Amino acid sequence: MIMDDAESVAQFHAGGASSATMLMVYDFNARALDALLPEGARLLDLGVGSGRALAYLARLRPDLHVTGVDLAPNMLATARGLFESEGLAARIQLVEADMTALPESITGQPWDGISCMWTLHQLPDFDVLRAALRQIAVLRAGTGAAVWLFDFARLRDPGTLDSLLDVVDPSVPPVLRGDGLASEAAAFTHDELVGELRAAGLSDVRAGISRPIPFVQAFWVQRGDGRAGGSPRFRPERLPPRARGDAAMLRTGFTAKPF
Repeated sequence: MIMDDAESVAQFHAGGASSATMLMVYDFNARALDALLPEGARLLDLGVGSGRALAYLARLRPDLHVTGVDLAPNMLATARGLFESEGLAARIQLVEADMTALPESITGQPWDGISCMWTLHQLPDFDVLRAALRQIAVLRAGTGAAVWLFDFARLRDPGTLDSLLDVVDPSVPPVLRGDGLASEAAAFTHDELVGELRAAGLSDVRAGISRPIPFVQAFWVQRGDGRAGGSPRFRPERLPPRARGDAAMLRTGFTAKPF
């Protein structure tokens, strides 16, 4: 349920700085969250990890105030160091907590958005997944927050992602590649997550999946009050050429998305 070995965390964090695959995912998630979050929004991010996806978003949306939750102390320490080095620490609070049983300090606050990026596959079984989704559904019901969930999707053939990485990102570090392959194999299928989200009470959830290879999936719910998202200050970062092309293909191939 947690990734907290110091060496694994260090290599995961280092690999996320330059991997074309990771950069295209940061870009995709930032565009989606910008579309869902109004100016000055308060975002709750579940499973912040080493913080790279959140840092990418926070750089592009300087109006956001974020609370990031994770259960792994080494991940949180790494994220804290990243946010401090990038001058983001004043806008991002980090909390060590279990996303399946959030403390009252989290559940008692008003939120404009709830995100969970590349974390659901860490949950070991359906019982734990259901507990996490119930927490999200309760928060959504109480605050009217927008919801954004992004994760791997389990493929029928476990060798497909391995072959895809050979083409898309052959330079990905071995440890990061191994973690990615294991994570995709441990992920829930698209149909499984659609069913569990609706059972948890998120009946208005919308969904999309990557094409032609459905290795990542996304789910979202707009704000309950209908307030539009987006900031006029949002400008996606200019990615390196390889990552730029991959990011464009991911956006174009996704079956549906909020932006």
